[in-house]
Amino acid sequence: MRCRAVMSIIFTVLMSVAMLFLAAACTQSPAPAEVELAATVSALSTANAELVTQVADLSAAAGLPTPTPAPVQETEPPVSAAPAGAEAGTPTPVTVVQPRGDGPLPSLAASVSLAPAGETIFDLRVDSAANRIYASDTAGQLHVLDATTYQPVALLPFGGRLELDPQHKRLYAYLPYLYADEEPAIHVIDTETLSLVGDLPGQALAIDVERNRLFVGEPLTFSTPDDAPGVRIIDGATLETIDEIDQPGSPVYNPERNELLIIAYTVYTADADTGQITGDLFPELEEQAGGIKWCNSCVWADEAWYLPEQGLVGIQLSAHCAGKGCGVREAPRFYAAATMEPLPTTQAPAIQANCGSDVMAVGAIDGRIYQNQIFDRYVVYTNFRVYDASGAPVTWRDGLSTTFINPTTRQGYRFDGMVFDLETLEPIGQWPNACIFAYDPESGLLYGRRENNLFVIAERGAAAELPVPVDQPPPESWVIGVHASPDFAADGTLLAEIDEGEIYRSTDSGTSWVRLRGGLPEGGDSLRLHVYFSPAYATDPTLYATGYRSEYGGEGVWRSMDGGDTWEPLWDTLTHLRGEQLYFAPDFAANPTLVLEAKFNDLANGVSGRSFQQSTDGGLSWTVVVTGGYYAGDHDVPLPPVSELLPGSDQTALPVRIAGFDDAIQYTLDGANWQTATVTIETTDWLFALVPAPQYPADPTIYAVAHHGIWRTTDGGATWAQWNEPQYADADNLTKAIYSATVTPVLNDGSHRLVLGTGEGRVLLLDPDAMAWEPLAAPAAQAQPDAGPTLPTPTPLPLTEAEPLTGEPPAGLFRPEGSFAAMWENTARIQQDLGWAKSAGPDSYPGAFQRFDGGVMVWVQEGSRVFVIFNDGTWQRFTDTWQEGEPERDPAIAVPAGKLQPIRGFGKLWRQVPSVREQLGWALAKEEAVGVQEQIFERGSMIRIGGLAYTLVGTGEEGKWY
Repeated sequence: MRCRAVMSIIFTVLMSVAMLFLAAACTQSPAPAEVELAATVSALSTANAELVTQVADLSAAAGLPTPTPAPVQETEPPVSAAPAGAEAGTPTPVTVVQPRGDGPLPSLAASVSLAPAGETIFDLRVDSAANRIYASDTAGQLHVLDATTYQPVALLPFGGRLELDPQHKRLYAYLPYLYADEEPAIHVIDTETLSLVGDLPGQALAIDVERNRLFVGEPLTFSTPDDAPGVRIIDGATLETIDEIDQPGSPVYNPERNELLIIAYTVYTADADTGQITGDLFPELEEQAGGIKWCNSCVWADEAWYLPEQGLVGIQLSAHCAGKGCGVREAPRFYAAATMEPLPTTQAPAIQANCGSDVMAVGAIDGRIYQNQIFDRYVVYTNFRVYDASGAPVTWRDGLSTTFINPTTRQGYRFDGMVFDLETLEPIGQWPNACIFAYDPESGLLYGRRENNLFVIAERGAAAELPVPVDQPPPESWVIGVHASPDFAADGTLLAEIDEGEIYRSTDSGTSWVRLRGGLPEGGDSLRLHVYFSPAYATDPTLYATGYRSEYGGEGVWRSMDGGDTWEPLWDTLTHLRGEQLYFAPDFAANPTLVLEAKFNDLANGVSGRSFQQSTDGGLSWTVVVTGGYYAGDHDVPLPPVSELLPGSDQTALPVRIAGFDDAIQYTLDGANWQTATVTIETTDWLFALVPAPQYPADPTIYAVAHHGIWRTTDGGATWAQWNEPQYADADNLTKAIYSATVTPVLNDGSHRLVLGTGEGRVLLLDPDAMAWEPLAAPAAQAQPDAGPTLPTPTPLPLTEAEPLTGEPPAGLFRPEGSFAAMWENTARIQQDLGWAKSAGPDSYPGAFQRFDGGVMVWVQEGSRVFVIFNDGTWQRFTDTWQEGEPERDPAIAVPAGKLQPIRGFGKLWRQVPSVREQLGWALAKEEAVGVQEQIFERGSMIRIGGLAYTLVGTGEEGKWY
């Protein structure tokens, strides 16, 4: 595809969402499978280019992925190449009409298979006067259906975008994006005869119904030539040109002022009668970047709309940031159509997600205005905000968004099929998830698509039925969480969390399993659900669950009071929905207090971190009591221990801890000094859990668990024994691996069981006394205590006598504060190597991290930088040049068993720089989204990822580290 066509596509995609999709969560994070778009922009056909744009538009409104399509029938409707007209070939689509119930939730009224297999519906218009539906597809066909029976009326050879003028009985079909050798054409179709009236050259159209005029133009891009034709004024009856406005671009007609808006980087106004340009709404756009248009991060106008029901004109100005996204997505600007007076942002309607070109907006409902707010810069965050009619904030939710707001039913529809009540913002059921084209409030019907199917959805009809548990074993996937009932000795109940977000329950000690549903969130490998037994489970068979979908969606808190068969949402006043962990009061039966730890990103105030939300009534209501985990200008704001909210919940401090790169165990004999235990972890493995016996410290047994090994100590860490189990000992096998561990409560005979979740979907219940343990050598008698956990430095810098820096720093430099201050102040070597800090405290950025055979890769969002930190004590810095649409991986590369090929930005660098690939080797685990703290010094920098801190010496593109 040549330059102009490609750039047109790119501009539209960037305007919508840099998650095309992203497949994922951040630029380095693996994306949910249901949102991966494998085709690159350069490989898209004209029709598929528009499809991608439409899918991105839907995602943009929700900040979320396209819903997983439902299974489609195998029947493929034949394609007619017959000339236009009612006598053209009229294949019979596969149509399934569903009876409508009387329930409160949306229900599927009809499913019509229209497009050929592998294609999809492109655009749609409903002609209520003629009782017809017009639907174009990406195969270049126009389907005409009866709007009552959904039976075919005609099949015409016209694809693309549709515009309908029912008053003059005209339908217009055209392609907004073309190959370089294609000629633009707007096909004019008579809706009575279904015959072609004529063609107009153009790729953009606006209609003046009252005067039967057409305004025809072409989208303006950076490659539009200076002598490109301007917007033409056409007589709608004769298709003859009346006049030409001396400005190329895309026209939008405002009938309330008989005025034309022309989208051409800025937005020009023109007199629709005289054709004279009358103004420039945004002259400041021309002044960006020294007057250089189309620059990276520049703002320009993407589209505009006239909204007759609201009497408004909307204009979308967007920053464009070369694939990575620009941060907080700017909301459209709205103006009173009659006066062009601006409307305050908080009083503006919300533009509905739309798969097609017919723009829908929703304004105030019962005195409230609902808006999605989206952050899109590699990582996508979503906020759902509620304002009153004056624009004053009412409430908000982190991790919530809508694809469609139904003003009639007062319901919001979410990308994953959830329906929530607009008044309470609580889930109330599911809807037939589809990408919406149109909504007819009179009939109560919505029109959407799933793959090649047209979905007709009744806004009411389905009952809020809860699916029952399903008898089935866990799938062959990672079991990332295992839990034993507090009354396990009596009820034998186990719970297992699966990597794809599913929860399984066994009531016979793991012999058989059921998948829990009953209202729980479902679907997609981006979903993470964590489940918990109520501490009083023996008397109240209550379970709780919380979870999230990557960074963009939250699942709040759910409760089951029947052991997991049915679930209810506990979302009332729950602000931060991306829950990660639940904590319970020790005396929960008498004091039903619990605390949710969640991630949050308050886009309106620019604060992101973690929070504790507390409920004192078992989850019925919540209060945000403390936030932390962020940097506040000159200091870190930590999240305090949860014990401050739940007195008595302190766990007994263990005399052992995981250290280094999670590859060493340290123990203390005096509670102050730490020594390294004689436990050897494979270089490709790491420890993830320390599990004490259920009667600890009366029973001093502690288990240290890695993915490919388990160790046991009974003397506070001084001596250890290793579980000798060959099938889980291969550190290169990610399937034969352990991913979760816990212990049961004490059994009737005084013993307990070790519960393990594996990478092959198994839950193992092992008797520790029957396991084969191999004692390890005791530590040397004169082992020197360590001051604390240290990072490995395979090839450290030569140690020399270093003098600390004294006095005050020179002007413009600082003595570091915050998370790196202690390391700098206490280490003269760091002071001499790095010098003074260039800022008082560190900066915090979103990032990503991945382990390799020979080191690690760290991506820092700010500046799109990738640090490659090698095990030999050297580091290099590169610019991340990967963009959405580029190949994520090289399928021709054969990956050894148990290893991974890095993808996306890490993968491109790894493939294109042989020295990096040779020195790093294969990836050992999937990349993960992390927060990165960075502080710049005179001669280097310090960065921190979680508990790992690196001192990078060198101010250029490479250096030494320790």
